[in-house]
Amino acid sequence: MKSTTLIAAAAAALAGCMLNGGAPVTAWGKKDVSMVDYRTDAGQCAVLAVTTLPDDNAAKSAGGISGHNAGIPDSPSASGSASSIAASQSVPGAPLISGAIYRDSAPADFVNRAAMQQRTQEMSTQRTRSDALKSCLAGRGYKEFILSAAQRAEVRKLPQGSQARRVYLHRLGTDPEVLDKQAVKRK
Repeated sequence: MKSTTLIAAAAAALAGCMLNGGAPVTAWGKKDVSMVDYRTDAGQCAVLAVTTLPDDNAAKSAGGISGHNAGIPDSPSASGSASSIAASQSVPGAPLISGAIYRDSAPADFVNRAAMQQRTQEMSTQRTRSDALKSCLAGRGYKEFILSAAQRAEVRKLPQGSQARRVYLHRLGTDPEVLDKQAVKRK
């Protein structure tokens, strides 16, 4: 179910508009592309984008928590073991979390760093998938264009995922004048 939702969201990037927190609303088009090819390319690029994962897990950012308890070594290269660390404490058998005895929850700093790492990873995944979608569409000859205020207003009237919306965006995306005058300028 989650994959289906992600595919639908990625497809909406081509067939619909993308809102990027204050950035202009854009769509993609290609001169003389048929509606069937337009939708096929959108679906194939969406699947490619959804299945693309970032290269790392953000362990080197935001404190590098990566799900490990710094107080208890868990690798063969770490010095000591959990039992030897617990044995060295003043209270035998007391749980040790990040160097503190009797702590029943993780320190706030640790929680904040873990949450920041997770958010960084989510943003990295989103950025990687967005880049994969754009690269796929550009590789198939599509151009990204900025919708005018009137075009944005018209798109907002049409229900997301509706045939009318797809037809409207296809009509805009195949108009050579729209593609030339409203093209996104790449640096």
